[in-house]
Amino acid sequence: MSVRQRLLVGGLGSLAVVGTAGGLFLAQAPEHAATEIQVEDTAGILYEPDLRAGIEQVRFYEPTTVAVFTHEGGAEALTDDLALNDAVLDYARETRTDWLSEDEQTWADDLYIFAVDPEGRLVGTYFGDNRAIPEPAQLDIQDETRDDLGAGQWTDGSIVGVQEAADRMNAPFIRSTGGIIVGLLGSAAALVGAGTYAGVGMTRARRSRAAREEGDRSMANVVRDQEETELHAHLIPEDSRYGGLMLGRYDEYTRGVRELTELGNQAKGIPERDYDRAATVATLTTYRDKAVEMDGLDDVIADSAAFLNRDRAWVEAWERQVAPLRADLEGTDELITDTLPEGVRGEPETQTLREFSTATLGELDRMRQQLEDRELTPDDALDRLKERRDELSGHLDALAGATATAYSDDSEERKTMKDALRSGRRSRTHEPTILATTNPTWTWFALSSFHSGYAHGESEVQQARSQASSGSSSGYSSSSGGSFSGAGSSSRF
Repeated sequence: MSVRQRLLVGGLGSLAVVGTAGGLFLAQAPEHAATEIQVEDTAGILYEPDLRAGIEQVRFYEPTTVAVFTHEGGAEALTDDLALNDAVLDYARETRTDWLSEDEQTWADDLYIFAVDPEGRLVGTYFGDNRAIPEPAQLDIQDETRDDLGAGQWTDGSIVGVQEAADRMNAPFIRSTGGIIVGLLGSAAALVGAGTYAGVGMTRARRSRAAREEGDRSMANVVRDQEETELHAHLIPEDSRYGGLMLGRYDEYTRGVRELTELGNQAKGIPERDYDRAATVATLTTYRDKAVEMDGLDDVIADSAAFLNRDRAWVEAWERQVAPLRADLEGTDELITDTLPEGVRGEPETQTLREFSTATLGELDRMRQQLEDRELTPDDALDRLKERRDELSGHLDALAGATATAYSDDSEERKTMKDALRSGRRSRTHEPTILATTNPTWTWFALSSFHSGYAHGESEVQQARSQASSGSSSGYSSSSGGSFSGAGSSSRF
């Protein structure tokens, strides 16, 4: 069933219930276009014509000024959950004072701000006092944007963020008395059900289109490179330990390409009117994931042929194998100096990690030279690379324990931080490398996982402290403090 049909069916069903209730239910539909649309795209990620066109279609229950703000938060935003709140408030005070009330203690009346930080992966929603909604509803709005923002669809995600807010701000409540309460509640249920029915369909259709487009792009790459990938596979030396493992993955690749072809045919056979079905979302998501997987695997097969044979492209292939570990080693100093609490920076685990990172970066350069001088075989180089990655994981594990212990004197807070870091440790970062591809069950502690685990733990601790405090926690959350009490919040996507 198409989205249009869903809207029709839902609308007819609602009208039938309302008619049955004898007109005793009163529902006010939103009818106001945005009073003004303000776009402050300081991150340069939005396509403004589409953004304005999309927001112009949105209807509000009360006249509302809409502001869309983007900001590049940099490295700080990766660990500071309140960075976007600070950025929006600072920008308002410095550039858009019209976003503030006369006393500059709240957001201006009739205002809604949707904000995105693409670097810090933060999304925020902020409201004038007469447009404010409860924080759980704010988080619901942010949740609805995550699929688009997570996929880098900044303009679409912003439109969704405005639409979802419009559905909630100043929404009319049901007025019922005495004998009409049953009819009113029945009508409300019908309207909510129809809205949900249509909304679910629209969300599914959007996800289906995005999955189909990404799948088509990746499949085109796979088809283009298929013959070359087969040639690369035939060049992989069977007597190499990693070559033998990669040839096993090539067998999976050939089966995967056949499966991808079938999935592609299925995707092409699905009419767009059926994009709102759960089964369609599942099929197109499977198609996209398989296409992305095959598109990455053929690159690794090419690197295997180049590196294991030491052909003319082996240096570039080797650098791609080293790059993830090198990036983590180079990032340890920033982790220690900018992310970890000061009490951890002098711990033995911290110094050990520093020394290991410095030594291993030097070793990676020596390995490159040893490969060039043929003092080190490609297989042995990959073995050593894996050993160093495992050793780095061990040092990060030790640092995680020290961080949790030093983080707080409170045992519950230490446990919260420890659990968050352990959860990050269990995640397997995707890497298009020979090591990751030939060892599909191998896991390691990536620096990004440490960052995200620490940020999540700190957020949970701060939330628990806020809830436990005797004072009000409804004020504006800002890492810089202050008396600003405007309504709004942010979260990560």
